[in-house]
Order: sequence, then C-alpha cells, then structure tokens
Amino acid sequence: MAFFLLCLTIFIMFFQPAEVWPILEKYQPLRNSAIFALLGYIFSRKHNKEPFFAEKVNWYFLLFVVMQVLSASLLWLGGGIEAFNLWLRLGIVYFLITQSVVDENKVRSIAAVIVFAVAYLSYYSISKYVVVYMPGIRAGGFGWYSNPNDIAIILVSVIPLALLLANTAGSFVSKTIYLGLAGMFAFNILFTGSRNGLLGLLAVGVLSLYFSERMPKLFRAILFAGLLAGVFAVGITNVLSRSDLNALSGDSSSENRIEQWKVGLSMLKDHPVFGVGPGEFTTYVRQYGGIPGMQPHNTLLQVFAESGIFGGVFFLLLVSYPLVYLIRMKNISGKSNNSIAAMLYKFICSSLAGFCVCAFFSNRYQFYILYVLIALAVAVKQNLLNPAGWTELDANIS
Repeated sequence: MAFFLLCLTIFIMFFQPAEVWPILEKYQPLRNSAIFALLGYIFSRKHNKEPFFAEKVNWYFLLFVVMQVLSASLLWLGGGIEAFNLWLRLGIVYFLITQSVVDENKVRSIAAVIVFAVAYLSYYSISKYVVVYMPGIRAGGFGWYSNPNDIAIILVSVIPLALLLANTAGSFVSKTIYLGLAGMFAFNILFTGSRNGLLGLLAVGVLSLYFSERMPKLFRAILFAGLLAGVFAVGITNVLSRSDLNALSGDSSSENRIEQWKVGLSMLKDHPVFGVGPGEFTTYVRQYGGIPGMQPHNTLLQVFAESGIFGGVFFLLLVSYPLVYLIRMKNISGKSNNSIAAMLYKFICSSLAGFCVCAFFSNRYQFYILYVLIALAVAVKQNLLNPAGWTELDANIS
C-alpha cells in the first residue's frame, strides 16, 4: 500500500489533475497524496536498511533545500513559508523514492507511472497544436508545461524512461506500446520550435539507443536514422518558422540570453551568500541593466544568482554526482556493470543528461522531474547495484 501511494503521488505530480479538472485545485491533490504516501511509509514494515544520509547526494539535496528556504526567508517570511511548502512536497517524494525503491520492478513501476502520466500531456499538445498545425505556431502543453520550451524539457526527460521500459518489457505488445510512446514524445518535440528541445532530443536519442543493448543493431540504426531525419527535416524547419528567429543562432533571442547571463553574474557578485531569492531574478534584473521580465535562460546560473554560491555549489553537486557515477561505471569490478540494475541506472542518467542539456538554455530548477530522476538514480545505486563495486567507485571519485 505504501508504494502504491507513492506511485499515486508521482502520477498526480506529472498528470496535473488540477489543471485537467480545475475543480480539484481546492483539494490540493498533490500535497495530500504526498502526506498519505509518507504516512503509509511510516506505518509500513518494509523500510530501506540503508540510512537516508548514508548517501552524500542526499546531503547535497538537503543542503540545497535549506539554502532555498533561507534565501526566500530573507526576502519576507511568507516567501520562506512558500518555499518550504514547495520543497516539502518534493522532499517527501524524493525521500520515499530513495527509501522505497529496493528492487527492479519498483523502478520500472515508477518509470511507467511517469510515462503514462506525461502521455496525456503529449496527446493534448499534439491534438491541439500538431493536428491543426500552422507554421510559426509552437506546440505547448498545460500547467507547468504550457510553454513550448517547458513541454520540450519534460518530454526529453521522459523518452529514456519509455525506452527503459521497452528494453525490459517481457512481451512484444508491451515493447511496442513503450516504443510508440517514446516516438510520440519525440514527434511532439519536433513541433515545439524549441532549439534546446532539439538538442535534448538528440542527446537522449543517442544515449538511449546506445544503451538499448537488447534491441537488434539494425533496428537501432533505423531508429537513429529516423531521429536524425525528424530533427533536421522537421524540427529545424519548425524552429526557423518562428517569427522571432531568422537563423539557428545570432538572433536577438540568443543575444538577449547572453545579456541576461551577464546580469546573473552581477547579481551573484553583489549577493554571494544567499543570492537574490528564489524566483526573484526578474525582479532585480532591471536594476542591473538587463531585459525587464526576462529569465536568465540558464538553470545553473539562475540557481547561483537566486541561491548564492553555497546553494549553487550544492545544486551542482546534487545534479552532477549521478552523471559522474555513470561515466565511471566502467571501473566497477564484477558483473554489476552488465546487470539489469546497471541498465536501469544508465537510462535514468540518460534522462538526467537530457534535462541538463535543455536546462542549460532554460530556467527550470524547480521542475519535479529533475529531483525524481536523481532520487531514482540514488535508489538504484544504493539498493540494486553491487555494493562492493560501488564502494570501490566511491573511493575512486572521492
């Protein structure tokens, strides 16, 4: 029951029922489901034997959250409370994933919940923007993902999870369904007109197909060719159809982002400890001669500018550690590097890498998917992979 409540919370997190049916908003389904999931875990007898803080990544998460709340509290007390409530919901889900995901089936269950929850978002986007496509109109979504760049980020992040499920599915029908969903997500991204979305799609496509060792090489080659054809024939065409662009780079949009990056560095210089506060970049941007109302369009720079040096460092360590483990997995001794658990870890990190590629040109460090992916990576690394091998790897990285 406890794990079911966690899956329900994650489904609500990405399906956004309050956006689909606004009447549900007053019931705060995400907050309430997170509380019930935590209570279910507390009263459950199946607890992870490893302490939560045995993993240094979890310390980075906690320290980053503390800096977020402190930075918001310095602005006004209500800001600190609002930040605390946001990170409390995220923290509960993060904690429960790291402590509850103790076998491969649970990893696949959470991946499936996310994929099917996001499937409706993609269906909505395609039916509203692609079926009645008009040049220059960018495909978006709803709720957190109403912006074309935002729906591109979530779809890029979920594609490797769909391919993870396709690679580990037991039946031909299941494989076909998950491959079809991954294809739908990729097709949707092509119509967002998002340059960072196309870069992210190429990144996760290459990584996921490389890790899809259970698929025939010829089939992977066909998928890769289709990916390239889609990006360069359809995706770039849609990018160039945007009214604010006349090239892939060197346009006013690109130049404005560089200007905002300089502003972000100036903010960090003047507010090095706590930053200007979460979500306050656009409030201060006018004071530094930047473009009013425009975000920095660089997640890492935004975190440093809004949370200060310490918050930025904790965030950087939090995001980069799972990817460092992925790169260094070849140094693990034993068979764990070729296990199903290792495959799961590789696909999860592919999702995380795709998010990072998109996030370099965007500003969405509070997106749920980022912390769910990190929590899944921590859970797989701690609970499923060969402990001796990972001890060796820990020593190498430290």
